[in-house]
Amino acid sequence: MSRTESSVKAIYTGNSMKGVFVPGETLSLAEKGFETLREGDVVAILSRTPHVVHRIIEKKADHAITMGDNNDHPDTMKLSCDADFRLVTGAISLDGTFRPVKGGEAGMAQFRRQQRKRRMRRVILKTLYPLRPLKSLRIPANREARFRDGTVQWSCGDIPVAARNAAGKTEYLGSWKRLFFRIPKSVSNISANNTFPQKDRRT
Repeated sequence: MSRTESSVKAIYTGNSMKGVFVPGETLSLAEKGFETLREGDVVAILSRTPHVVHRIIEKKADHAITMGDNNDHPDTMKLSCDADFRLVTGAISLDGTFRPVKGGEAGMAQFRRQQRKRRMRRVILKTLYPLRPLKSLRIPANREARFRDGTVQWSCGDIPVAARNAAGKTEYLGSWKRLFFRIPKSVSNISANNTFPQKDRRT
């Protein structure tokens, strides 16, 4: 995330908001007062190092509790009313398409859906874990797209499979895609966030 005096430009990375954002997407940010924030809004917290883009799941008069849609637990650090933050209003995809970000009640509904999907993914991955020896049969994602900001995306036909951000971190765009697709062997730094679950391991 880079800042200028008049604006803030944010490039999304990571796994905590998977399903809402894709690594490499540009986030549209707006300055808002703490009193205007609602439960369900997505905020970029600039006062934390590294910067965090998470959703407000509970709001009080002087602070709010945030959490990634794809995380197991709320953030340990609360968002105080005097913190440096921006409201995330939209995202620009890797192909330049803009889409608004849901907030308020619609945002909380999206948060609950993402949490259900996360739980279901973990059940499916545990069920399919014995099939790992068949990974050599995965379909290659041999269509590569490079963007000016340094991000790279691999696809199989029209299906986006994985992306690498400007920092060089590569992630599959969905756990199920790791099961059925593979990217070029030269890309070796796949994020550990998308590996098969191990016993007693938290993601």
